[in-house]
Amino acid sequence: MSTPREWPNVAKEARDRAAEKAVEGIRLLQPIVRGYKEMPDFEKFQRISMALDNYQTIARFLEMVGACTQPF
Repeated sequence: MSTPREWPNVAKEARDRAAEKAVEGIRLLQPIVRGYKEMPDFEKFQRISMALDNYQTIARFLEMVGACTQPF
C-alpha cells in the first residue's frame, strides 16, 4: 500500500474542520437515533437543526477546496 500524499494546507484545513463538524453532528444525533434517553420534542428538534447546520457547513468546507456538489 502506498503512503498517502500530504494534503495542501487549504485542503487539510477544510478536511479537518469538516471532520470536526461531522463528529459534532454524530454526537448530536446519536441519542435520538439510539434512544439513549427520553427527551422532549423541543430538544430533539434543536439537536436535529444543529446537526443539519453542521452538515451544511461540511459541504461548504469541501466545496471551498474543489468538491463538486449538485444543488438540490
